[in-house]
Amino acid sequence: MRALALAAAALAVAVAGCGNTDAIRRGGTTGGTTLTVYSSLPAPGRGVSRDIVDGEKLALAEVHGRIGKYTINFSSLDEAAAGAAETARTAMADTQTSALIGTLDSEGARQSIPLLNETGILHASLGAGYAGFTEPVAKDEPARWYPSGRRSFARLVGDDPAQARALVRAAGSKRIVVEAEGDRSSQALAAQVGRAAGGRIAESPGKRGAVIYVGRDPVNAAGVAESLARESPDVRVVLPDELVRAGIEGRLRGRAARNAVFVSRAPAPGSTSALRAFEAAFERTYGRRPGPYAALGHAAMTTVLAALTRAAQEDDAGTRQRVIDAFFSAGTQSTAVGPLTVEPDGVLAAPRFSTYRLKRGQRVYGADR
Repeated sequence: MRALALAAAALAVAVAGCGNTDAIRRGGTTGGTTLTVYSSLPAPGRGVSRDIVDGEKLALAEVHGRIGKYTINFSSLDEAAAGAAETARTAMADTQTSALIGTLDSEGARQSIPLLNETGILHASLGAGYAGFTEPVAKDEPARWYPSGRRSFARLVGDDPAQARALVRAAGSKRIVVEAEGDRSSQALAAQVGRAAGGRIAESPGKRGAVIYVGRDPVNAAGVAESLARESPDVRVVLPDELVRAGIEGRLRGRAARNAVFVSRAPAPGSTSALRAFEAAFERTYGRRPGPYAALGHAAMTTVLAALTRAAQEDDAGTRQRVIDAFFSAGTQSTAVGPLTVEPDGVLAAPRFSTYRLKRGQRVYGADR
């Protein structure tokens, strides 16, 4: 209880009053010696989002809420309730804002990336896999997402092309069918899966092929998995990170659960010494074992705090552009999920994915890819 009480004191949220957005200049100073890091996630009080937020808080507690002369505040926003654009505006209106961690999905990122960029706020995402945010995909991309003309968005996990390759590896079949939902983000990932699979894409999986389901709706995905289990009992169903985060595995039963292969951006629990140390610290602090995504939250906050530290060494952590520059020039950093290197375009170098199946309701992980 003492460890938990100490952590609670260190993690107290102190959010400054919102300022006039007209007074915030790109690259300007936040003013004073108090800085705020925002977390923007859907329903941050439960599920995967709760784990991510608690991981972020733990990283902040480990530096006692301070970087040099700066006190670091933390505020968690609910994207599901307010929407990504509104949570971005909340961060923009706070004159003390240095960074925002969040916007897990690409649809929300289409709204928040330009807003945060225009105001010069570092934006680190643990999702938002659409490749056009960081490389040319459609016309005028990625420049269209950065009205300031300078990069401010980085993805600390693999993008759509990287996840597509992981999904195809998990399919492990010569016959792959892609079943995709109709929204822009799902269609973009489906197109990347098609490129990664090449000649293996088929109209039917046959008796022992695979279906890669691309989407975010766990109810619809579970229905597809159940239908396949009845009609084609030996066909593998591969499900992406977006559905893992949405709790798809809890909706699968019987053969549908046994036939499913789950691909996640989160690491396999206990798979490295750094991860085991983080998990032990998390359990001491919160009195519960962390879910796999908690380590991603800790890693994201670690990289943001490292950027603030480098800026503070030049007595310049209050300048937003200096913090962005420090983040993008960091090189390889050690984190709870392993070494992270963000390229100048905001792409994570050498992204990793974990793959697992369910056996008697328990996750059985394969090689971490």
